[in-house]
Amino acid sequence: MTNVLAMDFGASSGRAIVGRYEDGKIQLDETHRFENGPIYFEDKLSWDVEKLFSEIKQGIKNSNQKYEITSLGIDTWGVDFGLIDEYGDLIGVPMHYRGVNTEKILKRISDFISLQDLYDSTGNQIMKINTLFQILSIREYYPDQYFRTRKILMISDLFNYMLTGKMAAERSIASTTQLTNPYSKDWSKKIVDNFNLNAQLLPEIVDEGNQLGCIRKNLNLGDIQVINVCQHDTASAVLSIPATSPFLFISCGTWSLVGTELNHPILNEKALKYNLTNESGFNKTTEFLKNCTGLWIVQELRRNYHEVGIDFSYEEITEMVKNTKDTVCVIDTDDDLFNEPGDMRQRIAQYASDSQQKVPTGPGEFFKCAYESLAQKYFETIKEIEDATGKTYPEIHVVGGGSKSKYFCQLIANVTQKNVLAGPAEATAMGNVLMQLISLGEIKDVAEARKIVANSVTIESFAPLQKSKLVEE
Repeated sequence: MTNVLAMDFGASSGRAIVGRYEDGKIQLDETHRFENGPIYFEDKLSWDVEKLFSEIKQGIKNSNQKYEITSLGIDTWGVDFGLIDEYGDLIGVPMHYRGVNTEKILKRISDFISLQDLYDSTGNQIMKINTLFQILSIREYYPDQYFRTRKILMISDLFNYMLTGKMAAERSIASTTQLTNPYSKDWSKKIVDNFNLNAQLLPEIVDEGNQLGCIRKNLNLGDIQVINVCQHDTASAVLSIPATSPFLFISCGTWSLVGTELNHPILNEKALKYNLTNESGFNKTTEFLKNCTGLWIVQELRRNYHEVGIDFSYEEITEMVKNTKDTVCVIDTDDDLFNEPGDMRQRIAQYASDSQQKVPTGPGEFFKCAYESLAQKYFETIKEIEDATGKTYPEIHVVGGGSKSKYFCQLIANVTQKNVLAGPAEATAMGNVLMQLISLGEIKDVAEARKIVANSVTIESFAPLQKSKLVEE
């Protein structure tokens, strides 16, 4: 039996999960769980990387107590990064993508490059949270930090550096930066030059499966090899999808990534019009997708009610939503109004009022609005992807936390009028584990990996029962 450790960071929580591989099956065992959320540092929304690194060490210790761990891989959300100075130390605290002021930078992009050229050069969806715009914002507002910087490390690369002392940029996480070429998957010289960036700040890009090195001995965590997995959590999740033919996917967590896996990027006019992104997956495949708000609004609603002394489990939320008969209002879940932490009830009410819809009045109506609006966003995004690719897909693989909700999966099937295959729920951790096993030579390739997933987890199927009123003409 081979035991490998996946450190899986989402935008709201993190877990240490041991993957145990034997006889063609993988068992996952969660050995540590912790909250992950922004902190305020010097009035800026930031990531507490020292705390998160201590959670990584605790996860390794807990796993070592139960198993003999061969290797470790870390996956995280995209776009955010840390700045390393000439002494190899972290400069300040990495800023959180929801707290970086990039508005003025975005308005001045045309001073450097046209939007068409920017898209053609990177293939990335143009979002204000993208790494490129964050770096330009730091150069504009915090020049002392920028000009002290010797290397820029994405969050997962930063954790790998803290574990091993070695700097590298894994390809899938680098592809979220709007700094890489969509064909070569390497740093784009054109973007670096056009924005007058210092190319020396960008570390060497390595492929997923690269064995970076062992954990530093002074950490006293054992002789464990650190492997560059598909470090963007979406890329890890897609790797674990047990499909044998072309497919659509929805990786549903705090964010929802809606897309398909292709052998080449798509940079046509429709892709730009719909603001679709091309990111790097396993073996330089292209994940053609859109980043959409996911369960973030549901999570914030739960937090809002908790703050007034009312706690709802997800099971209770589902029952409330089922018992709420009518659709009260539908919101654009990607509207800037819902981007920042805050009172989502007030914001939904404002959106409903501004769009001349009925305002929700109770928790059931607020949560139903959130779920139905998400399903509507998925439907619209899938139509865009099919239009841009010129392909029609009969089924959707829903993975991640959202796949555990039978109500939500059935709703997605009804709204999209496509079959939904739900699972694995721990898709990102599973993909992380699979990549380590491929690197170690335990698994041959992605085709074998996906067969192993099919043998290891239960995939539930949801056929559309009725056409949703949300999409009736």
